[in-house]
Amino acid sequence: MSSPFFGLNVASSALRAFQRQLDVTGHNIANQNTVGYSRQSVDLAASDPNTIFQGRMISLGQGVDISSVNRIRDTFLDQRRMSVASDQGSLDARYTTLNAVQGVMLEPGDSGVSAALGKFFDSWSSLASNPASDGSRVGVQNAGRLLADRIQGLHQDFGSQLNLAKSNITQSIQDMQSQVNTIADLNKRIREQTIAGAEANDLMDQRDQAVQKLSAIADVKTNKLDDGTITISLNQLTLVDPVGAHTVPTGYDAKTGQLVDAKGSYDVKGGKLGGLLDAAAGIMDYQSQLDTFANNLKSAVNAIYSPGKNAAGQTGMNFFADSNPQTGAADFRLDPATAGNPSAIATGPSGKPGDGDIALALSALRDVSQTGLGGKTFQGFYSNFVATVGQDVSFTKSSLDTSKAILTQVDTQIQSVSGVSIDDEMANMMRFQKSYQAAARALSIFNQTTDDLLGILR
Repeated sequence: MSSPFFGLNVASSALRAFQRQLDVTGHNIANQNTVGYSRQSVDLAASDPNTIFQGRMISLGQGVDISSVNRIRDTFLDQRRMSVASDQGSLDARYTTLNAVQGVMLEPGDSGVSAALGKFFDSWSSLASNPASDGSRVGVQNAGRLLADRIQGLHQDFGSQLNLAKSNITQSIQDMQSQVNTIADLNKRIREQTIAGAEANDLMDQRDQAVQKLSAIADVKTNKLDDGTITISLNQLTLVDPVGAHTVPTGYDAKTGQLVDAKGSYDVKGGKLGGLLDAAAGIMDYQSQLDTFANNLKSAVNAIYSPGKNAAGQTGMNFFADSNPQTGAADFRLDPATAGNPSAIATGPSGKPGDGDIALALSALRDVSQTGLGGKTFQGFYSNFVATVGQDVSFTKSSLDTSKAILTQVDTQIQSVSGVSIDDEMANMMRFQKSYQAAARALSIFNQTTDDLLGILR
C-alpha cells in the first residue's frame, strides 16, 4: 500500500531536481567568460517505481532523480584542435625565427653581402684599368675588408639567432615540463573525485586547457582511462601515466629534431618545440652554405692572386687569410699583409707598375662558374642562397596564415558546442523556474491533502 506521504516525496524530488538544474544554469552563466569552460547540463531520470497491490499489482512512479551532471564536449573537435594547435605552434616558432634570420641578411640593399661582393669585383676592375694607382689599391683593400666584415658579421648574426633559438628551445622544454606536472596533478584530483562518486567537470576543463597548452608546445597524444584520468605521450616518450608525471628530456639534437636523454631519443614533429628545433636546424644549414661560399671565395681569389708579385717583389701571398682545414665564414678576413699595407697588393705576375693581369683576372672572377658552388658564380650562388631563405620564410608565413584560419574555425565549432549562450541559458532558467514553481504548487497541494487526512484521523 502506498504511503499517505507518497505525493510529498514525489513533489519534493521534483523540487530538488529542478533546483539543481537552476544551480547548474547559474553556474553556466557565471562562467560564460571563463576560458576553457565547458557548458554543463543536468540529466534527469525517473526514479524506480514503487510496486503496490490494489486488487492487482500496480507500479507507481516515485518522482525524479538526477542521473548526472555532464560537460558538453565533442571529443573529435578536441583532438582536432590539439592537432591544429600543434601545427600552428610549430609554424609560428619557425616563422618568427627564420624571419629574424632573413632580417639580419639585409637583402636586398646596399648593406648586405651581395652589394659588398659587387663592390669587391668592381674595385679590381678599377685597379686593372690603372694598375699603378695607389688610390685604386686602397679601394681594393677597403672593398675586400668590407666584404670580409660583412661575411664574418653575417656568420655572427646567424650564430646569435641560433643561440636565441636554443634558448627558446630550453624554455619550451621547461614550459612542457610545467604543463606535464599540472596535468598529472589534475589527474590525481580527478581520480579522487571520481572514486568518491562526484563529478569532476570543472577539474576536467582545467586539464583540457593544460592539454591544449601542451599540444601547442609539442605534438602530444592523449588516451582517456576508465577512472577519468588520461595518459599523454610524445611519440615514443611517455609524459603522463597513471603513476604521475615523467621527466621531459632536457637534451636535444636540432639536426634530427629529437629530444635526447640517457635512455634514447624521441621525435618532436610539431608544436613550438618542433618548430624551434626545425628552425635551429635551418640556421645551421644556412651557416653551412655561408661557410661553403666563404671557403670557395677564399680559394678562388687566392689562387688567382698568389702568383702575383707586388712592387716590393714579394710573391706567393694570399689576399684573404686562409688555413688548412678552412674555417669558413667564422674568421673571414684579409690576409695580414694585405690588411696592413695597400701598396703590398699585387696587380700582375711581373710586379711592374703597368701590369694589371692579376687585377683583370680577379675582376673577371665574378662571371666564372665555380665547381664547389654547384656550377654557379659567386653572385649567383649567394643570390640563390638569399632567395632560399626568403622562400623558406614566405612558405612558412603562408602555411601559418592557413593554420590560423583553421584554428579559428575549429575554435568557433568548439564554442558552438561547448560555449555558454546567455540567450539559451536564460531560456533554460525560465523553463526550470516554471517547473520548480509547478512542483512547489504540487507540494503545496499534497501538503494540504495530507493535513486534511490527518484532520479526519484526529
